[in-house]
Amino acid sequence: MSDGNGINRRDLIVKTAGAAGLAGTLGGAAPALAQAPPPPGFDTQAPPLVDNWARQLNQVVKVDFSRDAPELALEPARERHRIYCYLLMKLIHRFWNGNKRGPLGTYPQRVKQIEGGRQVPGPHRYEGDQIPNPEGTRVNWDRYLGHNIACIAVDGNGAIIDFDFNHNDFFRSTVEHAESRLVRRLFSLTECFDSWKTGQPVGDRSRAFSLNEVTLYTSLESCAQCSGIMSLGGVKQIVYMQNDFTAYMIGNIMYNLSNRTTTRKANGELSSLPGAPVPIPASEVGLDEFRMLNDGNLEFADKLSNADHSDPGQAFFVSQDGTFMDFSPSITSFLCTDQAHDIFEQGGRKLDTLALRFADSRFPDKDNVLTNGQCLKEARDFFKYADIDGYRGSPHKL
Repeated sequence: MSDGNGINRRDLIVKTAGAAGLAGTLGGAAPALAQAPPPPGFDTQAPPLVDNWARQLNQVVKVDFSRDAPELALEPARERHRIYCYLLMKLIHRFWNGNKRGPLGTYPQRVKQIEGGRQVPGPHRYEGDQIPNPEGTRVNWDRYLGHNIACIAVDGNGAIIDFDFNHNDFFRSTVEHAESRLVRRLFSLTECFDSWKTGQPVGDRSRAFSLNEVTLYTSLESCAQCSGIMSLGGVKQIVYMQNDFTAYMIGNIMYNLSNRTTTRKANGELSSLPGAPVPIPASEVGLDEFRMLNDGNLEFADKLSNADHSDPGQAFFVSQDGTFMDFSPSITSFLCTDQAHDIFEQGGRKLDTLALRFADSRFPDKDNVLTNGQCLKEARDFFKYADIDGYRGSPHKL
């Protein structure tokens, strides 16, 4: 992400790649660098690191879904994944708050979110939660500072365990990301609610370390911190609804380079568990909004990167007194805009109108695994619960 006036990482990558391409065109292909063997200690590691040591980066980041997530070839399984994606989008829209710089000032990219809909010149107050009927416990009051990044966890049977939002600003921290917060909660919940199918134990380790039946659905590709925490927890896979072009595909790299753990199932059969979750872009499950969010983010970044910094109308945010203007092309700023809001609203509505083609299908086809029809009901019921009691991080009632 951009640091304000400095060059942002995306631009650096593009310029570096362009320079390398030009050099190759003018001077011929650069000679291949001699590949040194792995240093002592690393040269005795399990195959993932050693086998990938001399490979090109574009090979290291490639995930073979036909091998690592073969269910993606099955439309019933993709339909099942989309149900949870639509639930997450509906939750994000329900708790939408684009007030990254606070509710007061001017956000030129958030005209639709002005409180009271007063689209007149000058500073405004911007809406927080989109609560249609604030009464009783549904108070229309919100101190959250917006990021609109969230995550849900689903167990191996299709039951929804919990959800959480990014809380960086709320806790004055840079590490309170949605995935890491949710996995930390799962570490304790796995010991409390035995009916969740979180995974098979690994050796004599606590069940909190065996989330190998859990799938996380997140609105944004995971960073290094979240990828690491999910790996430590043994999460099975992560389905993300938008690329983070500043995350360097770290989830893919960790998945391909991590060692696998051999464990024994209850029936005595040996199985191999990956050391990091399978990273699955939602485009692989047929989510149309994946392309929309990526395209919108790139357009937003290009607009802000090339904006006239003397024109407040081209900024992301302008303070009430006009002394501060934010022109950062950060993805967290894009996720506050009207364009992003509309995409999440569109995806969320699909949860209510979805007509399943494979309502009786289940994956895997085993006892206790919910059918797609049951998964859809589970998702709709969970939203009703979260709408009243969930806030932005469920205080899950055990």
